[in-house]
Amino acid sequence: MAGKWYAFKKSADKSGETELFVYDEIGSFGGVGAKQFIGDLKAHAGEHIHLRINSPGGEIIEGAAIFNALSRHEGGLTVHIDGLAASMASVIAMAGRPVYMADNALLMIHNPWTMAAGESSDLRKQADLLDTMKTNLVRAYQKKTGMEEKQISKLMDDETWMDALEAVALGFADAIEEGVPAAASAKQMRSRFDNFQRAMTAKNSEVAEQEISEPTVEPVVEETVVEIEAEVTDVPAAVESEVTEAQAAAGSEDFLAKIGDLTKEVAALKAELAQANEKVTSLEKAGGLMPADVVPAVAATDAPFDPVTAFNEAAARKDGAAMAKLLAAHRATLWAARENFRGN
Repeated sequence: MAGKWYAFKKSADKSGETELFVYDEIGSFGGVGAKQFIGDLKAHAGEHIHLRINSPGGEIIEGAAIFNALSRHEGGLTVHIDGLAASMASVIAMAGRPVYMADNALLMIHNPWTMAAGESSDLRKQADLLDTMKTNLVRAYQKKTGMEEKQISKLMDDETWMDALEAVALGFADAIEEGVPAAASAKQMRSRFDNFQRAMTAKNSEVAEQEISEPTVEPVVEETVVEIEAEVTDVPAAVESEVTEAQAAAGSEDFLAKIGDLTKEVAALKAELAQANEKVTSLEKAGGLMPADVVPAVAATDAPFDPVTAFNEAAARKDGAAMAKLLAAHRATLWAARENFRGN
């Protein structure tokens, strides 16, 4: 159908899941709006949908209705940002649980904008409406990222472009997946959005306020690390006591004999200690605990753990797994460090 900016397609693996492609401007520009989209979505009720996005954005009101419908979809929604998720497309992406982003993709958030005409009172009404729309968009981003309203508002004021790592660090995406080699460059994606923004024409019809519903947030399952500790005791106090007694018996006829017996007992205890250590090592190997996985105890005098330094070191090693764990565990600290860096 002419003007259709989305397409549903059954997964090729016959899993019963459905792919939904949004690879164009979102909205009723070509005559196909949210009403028809929601009607087509209902035909896939109960199916898990993989939404693939490569879009510069679109109409706010239409996009809000689409976001709400996708958030309510009972079959579940996984979002894949294949190339570009800018403006309203980035809001729609927030409906995903989870959201994957290609390693060569971009995500952009900015303040809502419009073109208006009329007298001063008309323009003031449009400005108030834009502020209301921004509040709704902030709520969608906030529910996904867990960030404070003022932080998201600042990012929108700055028209923030994020690569996959930045999007994961700030919570807009959950994980990074391998991108398509032929995907457009960052410069081409930015140019695509700029062209779309320039091409939009003014609409003088009245726009009703659209409240964005709050999608259900799935609980985060945290991994539990089980540490195996083996404590070994030194030579028993009883041996020391006997040594003291032997020293007290200095000059007696059997002193040298007692010293010899105690020396043999200490040697036997050391042999038992070595055997106990060997058994502990054997148990660790049997349990799959390799020496490299054993985390040494941190003494009270050691320097405190610095997640920013650890993240930078992992980034230098290109250790994606370590970076992902650090981002999940220390998102607030890394965010504060990033804001401080940008402020300087």
